[in-house]
Amino acid sequence: MSVQAPYLLSKWLDPVFSIAVGAAAYYSYEKRVGRKEGHTLNELVMKRFFESKRN
Repeated sequence: MSVQAPYLLSKWLDPVFSIAVGAAAYYSYEKRVGRKEGHTLNELVMKRFFESKRN
């Protein structure tokens, strides 16, 4: 028999929490290293989700 791993928060909240932590870590990395104009995470997300709906 296998033992089920305990959850940190809950079965459904753990994946959401891990995605949020990963996004925050990448955002922090991007602020530290820097990106070319037009290639930051914020600009790419805005282009993908908000500008495509206008057309």
